[in-house]
Amino acid sequence: MSEKKNEIIVLAQSLEQPRVVKRITELSNLYKKVIVFGFNRNIHKVNNFSALENFSNVEINIVGNLSNSQYLNRLKSYFSLVFKIYKNFGLKKKNIYVFGLDLRMLTGLILNKSITYEISDIVWLYSKGVKKIILRNTDYFLTKFSNQVAFTSYGFYKNYYKPYISENKISIKENKFKSYGKVKPIQEIKRDKIRVAYIGAFRYSGIIKNLISTLSNNEMFRLDFYGDCHNKEIIEMMKKAQNSTNNIFFHGPFKNPDDLEEIYENSNVNFVAYDNTLDNEKVAMPNKYYESGFFNIPIICSDNTYLSDRVLEHNMGWSIGISEDEMNVFFNNLTLSKIEDKHNNIKKLDKLLFEA
Repeated sequence: MSEKKNEIIVLAQSLEQPRVVKRITELSNLYKKVIVFGFNRNIHKVNNFSALENFSNVEINIVGNLSNSQYLNRLKSYFSLVFKIYKNFGLKKKNIYVFGLDLRMLTGLILNKSITYEISDIVWLYSKGVKKIILRNTDYFLTKFSNQVAFTSYGFYKNYYKPYISENKISIKENKFKSYGKVKPIQEIKRDKIRVAYIGAFRYSGIIKNLISTLSNNEMFRLDFYGDCHNKEIIEMMKKAQNSTNNIFFHGPFKNPDDLEEIYENSNVNFVAYDNTLDNEKVAMPNKYYESGFFNIPIICSDNTYLSDRVLEHNMGWSIGISEDEMNVFFNNLTLSKIEDKHNNIKKLDKLLFEA
């Protein structure tokens, strides 16, 4: 085994993200010391980063709180982060691993550094007009002048970044599931009814509305929502559905990976159908793909996406349209025997495809 490098600084918006926690644990195997600077967020506060307490060479520093709407406070927190880095590390050479475009922009204020930039979403794809052009060009510029760039989906590189960065400077860091020895795969699924789980951050109100409308008060189905989001209207929609139907339930935030075995054990199909009209979603690889592969739970995903290509390639589930009519047609033809066939096929797949 090669000797560990000295130290690395990690900059992350949220330490609640399992992907961020996993990456920090990976870095702890490569560096003698990992100094993390992160922020508290106002959603999904379940202390996911407590898994890092077992790593003696990882130091956690909470810089402040980030809110989606309080941009002045966010700027103050960002400048506080720059101040802390100079206070602790001065002008000496710094190895920095940074998550996200805004923090990558912030590293422009830090001198004498070697940057690894991780891209898990192409945020400027959600913008329009002049704003999109400015963010896109800024991202390409920062990507070009990063020492290394890590993508969570090869689709990001292939479709958007290939002309701007050499392939020998990139790595693909898939969102593979890390169990930390706390959970195990599901060997037998429940067969009493079709149990649909929507797990994670809730982003797509139209799709969620269609899903609720399709499955509500149908005794053949149970629909469970696990997670949280910034959009309180989506949360209220779920709670209203829970109160007005007999088969829809909202459970709120959960701890990853601690709660996931119980969540997947009480489900037999994972709903991962995101908005395939959005360019980022067309090429992203969500962590739910890897969780489903680890726990042996079939996936329902949106058609015409990089995710659907992978799901169909490994016979792990189905790709569907996201309109209410298309959902109705799909669920009317879905049976427990079809789900069990997919479940049994996933059990045969190499878990190295899904587990970190």
